[in-house]
Amino acid sequence: MSAQSACVVVDPVSTGGTLAAEIASRGYAVVALWSQEVTPLMRTHVPASVRGIRYHAEVEEQSCLAATAEAVRASCQGLELLACIVGCETGVALADALSEELGLRTNGTEKNRRNKSVQQRCVKASGLRAVREAVGTSWSQAESFAESESMPVVVKPVESAGSEGVKLCRSFEETRAHFNLLMGAQRTVGSFGAAVLVQEYLRGKEYVVDHVSRDGVHKTVMVWVYDKRA
Repeated sequence: MSAQSACVVVDPVSTGGTLAAEIASRGYAVVALWSQEVTPLMRTHVPASVRGIRYHAEVEEQSCLAATAEAVRASCQGLELLACIVGCETGVALADALSEELGLRTNGTEKNRRNKSVQQRCVKASGLRAVREAVGTSWSQAESFAESESMPVVVKPVESAGSEGVKLCRSFEETRAHFNLLMGAQRTVGSFGAAVLVQEYLRGKEYVVDHVSRDGVHKTVMVWVYDKRA
């Protein structure tokens, strides 16, 4: 049976490949939209179980949002376009903007969806305690914070998935070295949100809550306790 409806998955890599395969298994045509942040090598990073997935179409992000939307529409001719969702962290901003542009159900475009520094400012604005931090694109912007903060500190990209690039630094010299390493690496791959965070280290148990919201209805689907080992 041929598909009647299509779903766009932006950057279906890592577990996003599994998501795309699940959508396809339910009878929908899957369009893979590759953002400019994803390199050819990154596109191969999918679980072995879905490595042979065949997409209805593969579309490249264009020079502007309108052109990208037009390319997606062209790839879905004859099909009802139902959704535009994200498969990987790199595609968050594009999926949000494109779903708005296409008039689909959307999360909207908010910087706090990906930028960890903006997320912390939102926490503070809500009257809750937040992590002490400094953010910058050059070491001089974080140096004074690193000098005054008790060690260890956490150094990580302002935009990344999971623990990617995250390091617990136990000295000023190690903090500076990892900050500069991350900035250099992000500039090399052309990351659009390149910046680095230096944050206080929070001791104790860390809980992670997986939460889903739709149309004002909020559901907690899972609670995790991290097992941290040096």
